[in-house]
Amino acid sequence: MKKTTYLLAFLTATAFAQQETSYNSETIPSSNTGETTIATITRVDNGRAAVVDTFTTLAEFNDAVLACTDDTLQSEDFTNGPGAITTCGETISAADGGACFPAGELETGFVVSSSADPSSVVNIPPGAIGNTDSLVGATSFAAFTIIEFDPSPQAVAFDIWENIDPVTIIRVFSLGGDLIDTFNANTPTNTQTFFGFYANEPIGSIELEGANDSGELFGNFLFGGDCSNLGIQDELLAKVTTYPNPTAGQLSLTVPSGLVIEKVSLIDITGKNTQVQLINNTLDMSGLATGVYILKIETSAGISTQRVIKQ
Repeated sequence: MKKTTYLLAFLTATAFAQQETSYNSETIPSSNTGETTIATITRVDNGRAAVVDTFTTLAEFNDAVLACTDDTLQSEDFTNGPGAITTCGETISAADGGACFPAGELETGFVVSSSADPSSVVNIPPGAIGNTDSLVGATSFAAFTIIEFDPSPQAVAFDIWENIDPVTIIRVFSLGGDLIDTFNANTPTNTQTFFGFYANEPIGSIELEGANDSGELFGNFLFGGDCSNLGIQDELLAKVTTYPNPTAGQLSLTVPSGLVIEKVSLIDITGKNTQVQLINNTLDMSGLATGVYILKIETSAGISTQRVIKQ
C-alpha cells in the first residue's frame, strides 16, 4: 500500500470473457493507444441523492476534496499482492487479506467482498489482463463487488475496469444501509477509468456491478474525509440571488445568513470587468450599455456565477 496518483491505462482487449465466468489470464492481447479516456456519469433516479458531485478526473476530485476537508484521504493501490491472478478468499481487508495479502498490508477502514454465495474476491496483478495497476473485485462475473467502510467516509474515488459491457452500476448506501444514490458509469471496456464522488453524509458501503454480467474491478482506491460542510456551502451558494433580472439600472443581491461576500465582478461580453462596485448589496448598472453581463460573486462558500441582462 502507498500513496498513489491516478494513472489512466489506455488499453484495448479482444475476445476476453465471452465464454468465461471468472477471471483468466490467458488470451488477453492488449495495446497502448495513447488516448485519454473519460467516464460518462449518469445519475439514476433512486434514493435520496446524497451525493453532492461526481468527478471523472483525479484533479477535479482533489480540488473538491481539498475544499471540503483538511483530512488526508487514505490510499490503497493493492500492490504487494500475488504475481498471478489469485482468488483471495471471502473478503480482503487490513485484518484478513486471505491468500492475497498478509494481515496489516492493506489500509484499514474497508472490506471488499462479493455478492456471490459463498463470497469470493480476486486479485489481478498489473498486466495480467492488460491492466496497468493492481485490481480487485468479485471473482464471478455474475456477482457484483461490495466495498464496506468503517469508519464511514464522505469522499471516495477509484479506477473502474470492465471486461464486456462498458456500464458499471454504482450504488451508494448510507451508514444505516439505506440506498441513497445510484449512478451508471459508462467507461471503455478493458481500460482503467477514473470515478470519484463526495456526499453530504457518511457512506456505509458501495456496490459495483458490471451491466450484463460484465466483470467489474477497481483499483487506485481513495477514501475518507468529512464533506458535510461542503454540502452546506453548496446550499448557501444556491441561495445567492439577484433581482430584478433583467434590470434597467439597479441590481440587488440576496445573500443568506452565514455567507460572506468577498468580491463581486461584473463582466461584459468581451470579458472586460466593468468595475461596477457592490454597495449595500446593490450594483448600479444604469451607466452600462444594454446587453448580457456575467456576474461573478466570490464568497466564503465558493463562487457563484450568474447571467445578468441590462435593459
